[in-house]
Amino acid sequence: MPFDGITIKAITHELNADLIDSRIDKIYQPEKDEIILSLRKPRIGSFRLLISTNPQWSRLHISSEKKVNPKKAPTFCMLLRKHLEGGKIKEVKQLELERIVHIRIEALNDFGEWKDKTLVCELMGKHSNLILIDPDNNIILDAINRYGSDISSYREVLPGKEYLFPPSQGKLNPFITQFDVFAKTIWENHAEAKLPQALFRTFTGISPFSAKELCLNAGLENNTPVEQCGEFELSKIYNYLISLLTDIDKGVIYPCVVENDNKLNDFAPFQIGNNCTKFESMNLACDYFYANKLAHLKLESTKSNLIKNLKSNLDRLYKKDFYQQGDYEKAIKNEKYKVWGELITAFSHQIKKGQSKTELENFYTGNYTTIDLDPRYTPIENAQRYFKIYNKSQKSLKHLEKLMAKNKKEISYLESVIHNISLAETHGEIAEIIEELEKEGYVKEKSKASKSSKTSKAKQEKSQPRKYLSSDNYIIYVGRNNRQNDILTTKEADRYDIWLHARNIPGSHVIINCNKKINKLEELPNNTLEEAASLAAYFSNAQDADKVEIDYTFRLNVRKPPGAKPGMVTYDKFKTILVNPQSEYNKKFIVNNQSN
Repeated sequence: MPFDGITIKAITHELNADLIDSRIDKIYQPEKDEIILSLRKPRIGSFRLLISTNPQWSRLHISSEKKVNPKKAPTFCMLLRKHLEGGKIKEVKQLELERIVHIRIEALNDFGEWKDKTLVCELMGKHSNLILIDPDNNIILDAINRYGSDISSYREVLPGKEYLFPPSQGKLNPFITQFDVFAKTIWENHAEAKLPQALFRTFTGISPFSAKELCLNAGLENNTPVEQCGEFELSKIYNYLISLLTDIDKGVIYPCVVENDNKLNDFAPFQIGNNCTKFESMNLACDYFYANKLAHLKLESTKSNLIKNLKSNLDRLYKKDFYQQGDYEKAIKNEKYKVWGELITAFSHQIKKGQSKTELENFYTGNYTTIDLDPRYTPIENAQRYFKIYNKSQKSLKHLEKLMAKNKKEISYLESVIHNISLAETHGEIAEIIEELEKEGYVKEKSKASKSSKTSKAKQEKSQPRKYLSSDNYIIYVGRNNRQNDILTTKEADRYDIWLHARNIPGSHVIINCNKKINKLEELPNNTLEEAASLAAYFSNAQDADKVEIDYTFRLNVRKPPGAKPGMVTYDKFKTILVNPQSEYNKKFIVNNQSN
């Protein structure tokens, strides 16, 4: 949902009611394209007004989110502090229905005089800017995004230059446009378009999303072509829009957010269908939407970067494994040299010094084998030479087996971490995985200051395994990362609890809390076993498979080898069950029994 003119109208209406005469205590710039005004209003309280010129998320609203600020404030922030700190907000004004807001601030100048300054918020996507001007002469004091004539031939945004409005889009202002002008413009210029497209192209302040929702709320179909619209249809959308804007002017606002499948989709100052959550104010709706949306995007970006980094390591390990496998197969072929040495020794009386080859009966296979000889050596010396080659290859083979085992363990570990990253749903869970990878040397460790500022909360509030209740009332735990898996399996589970894991593939450790009810695996109720196994399959890399093999055993049969990487265990005395990770019952089970 773009932060369009209709939304801005609702926001500015609320800000004028809440912020007028509030004092600017402090100004921060936590991001290169974001300013926060820390405000205080007597008998009301404190506020944080967020102004973002991010190309994708430009916006203006009261924010509850606390952000980390740089130790040294950027130049633009320092200038705002000089001119605006200690000042009072006197007016928040939207220009017509444009995505431009003027915040008039009364502050003391260098001579101790109260003078107005105007903070111009141009919230126009990739063209967004935040500009401080002196309204007495309309001169720019500075901007968060400076540019000159080399960037724009229309205007320069530089200190000392006169402030010019952004170029007009040539759209109509609905507040001063009569219906007959609106209808004529639509019919003459946009007859080939669908009604929402025509509405977006005609009126300022309306995004494509808002245009579609406005048409639906007015009782019109989104795919209705303009050429099929008469005066009746156009009057419905026109009257609804004017009524909506008039209501917003009066403070009659319906702030709502649409969320589908746990994903934030859109927000608006008017009702969007029937599946939307209403908020007390448009500022609260925007704060909720952007805080959660951006946090989710940041989480997904962090996950993507981590997985990319680990896959790069995995590609190196896969390549290493390929070459090691080739060397291993070559070393295995050297087994023939032992046989050759034995054959030469057994039939040395048939061989004369000076021969370059001989053909001897292989008493292992019954076939004849042709063996190359060095004519300089006696038969026994040739046999010794082959034994020496064989013994050397055996030493190499044992060393290679150790290297291959180590490499495969590292591959298994990194695959498990990638799986855990895919399961992570919060920044706290990702912080734990990053901390693990730092200790293992796969991620460069952050500075102490950075770690304390960004992950202190995550460290205090450690994530917990998922918790479920089976149909037989057994509690089932599912680890979400290697830290949880280790604690769950090696510290929290009882010796006679049941441990489950997908066979030979990365996945979560699953524990059935048996509460000392059973002494044999066969005593576990089948429903509980199938439900827990289905969870182990669902939270594995084989989640999309039709059937998955799940091993299960008592926890006492699961061991963590000394020096093993996080989440890595060995087990024995197990049984295996084949389950479907994507059964309809399992989907319902996960949704209804999840607990954090």
